[in-house]
Amino acid sequence: MPCFDKKLEASREELTDIYWRPYSENSRPPVRDVDCVITAREILMLAETRVISFPSLPRKPLDPSTRIPFPDSKLDAFLFPQIHPLDRRRPQIPAAGTSGGYLYHILLTQQSLHPGSSIITARGRNADVVDYTLTLNNETLFRAARYYGFRNIQNLVRKLKPVKKNRMPGARMGGGARKPTAGAGDGDAGKTAELAYVEVMACPGGCTNGGGQIKVEDVGSLQGVDTCSRGQKEWLGRVDEAYYSQASSPSPSDDSSSSSSPPSSSDSSDSSDHPDLINSISTTHITSILSHWSQLTDIPLEKLA
Repeated sequence: MPCFDKKLEASREELTDIYWRPYSENSRPPVRDVDCVITAREILMLAETRVISFPSLPRKPLDPSTRIPFPDSKLDAFLFPQIHPLDRRRPQIPAAGTSGGYLYHILLTQQSLHPGSSIITARGRNADVVDYTLTLNNETLFRAARYYGFRNIQNLVRKLKPVKKNRMPGARMGGGARKPTAGAGDGDAGKTAELAYVEVMACPGGCTNGGGQIKVEDVGSLQGVDTCSRGQKEWLGRVDEAYYSQASSPSPSDDSSSSSSPPSSSDSSDSSDHPDLINSISTTHITSILSHWSQLTDIPLEKLA
């Protein structure tokens, strides 16, 4: 992971089986859902302690025979899908941000519910504040925003603080909490519309600049060269470029068929055969996998979804 905070998240009680196991088993200690969280920088540290040089390692996929398959074949095909060399995932677009694109997937989901609608992106005071507006026939249907970095988050929190009550005689008494409003740069209309969803990341620049992510000085130590003159900002730009251009690596196996493989974004029949396909993700397929998992574990589907 590029984020050290994932270690804290993994230690939370809600990420244990106490929330989905049968009530009859509540007497035993909870079992954590996540065994270990390791960051990219920690992988480099482990390699260094074992005298492993990453630049000298071959850049090719591991032999399929070295992988231990998941016990259930359907879940194994879902976790490790066979991907045809011509069937690569579409690159991430800059509008989706550098933190996985969950916010943008929500926008695309809302857009699928309103055929013909458009997503308008407007930058705020800096690159880490972005306002998204879903419109149809000049009507605002849905608003969302992303705030990266503590300074921007503090500005958002100030907007959420309760309105101070005016104690002047005859003044109108206010109360409640302010609701976040859009207005990153799209005019007066955006300043009054409430945001339905806000994506917040503590790190400026998002997850590609996470605390556990590889820094420019780490690259220098790996390559044995001085990278101080390059600077972290330039390095982050290269990381973002690689992130936006990433694609799924082709499988070394020639057999790309699987009963549990999700529909492909490059398949021309997607729009007709898979109307629920959003950003290369099929809701029907995900629901089918969760239902199968629910049957295997006897955990109610509503606790898994």
